[in-house]
Amino acid sequence: MRRSPLLALALLSTITSGCDKLAGRSRGEVLWRQNCADCHGLDAAGNTALYMGNAWADLRDDQWKTGGDRESIEQVVREGIFAAMPAHDELSPADMRALLDWLYHLRGESE
Repeated sequence: MRRSPLLALALLSTITSGCDKLAGRSRGEVLWRQNCADCHGLDAAGNTALYMGNAWADLRDDQWKTGGDRESIEQVVREGIFAAMPAHDELSPADMRALLDWLYHLRGESE
């Protein structure tokens, strides 16, 4: 079966489309979008199909289930929460710092 060069070009374009969508974003925002946004939303409000109505998914308020200080948040991100959130122990200290900086940015806070 011979494939059309036009079909191959269209397939390649589809595969590579979106590769630059995260270009120009901070490291923290990229990490947030890759690891957190599916459940917590792009804005950390928790209004996602999976977690809408779950008060713990909204990270913008001060109702933290495990404490809202930076060390507690880092521990939750690294260890996860059984059956509720995956662990992200693969993040380097620099990546964790960037991710938490982005979360604080979303909360309207800066450290």
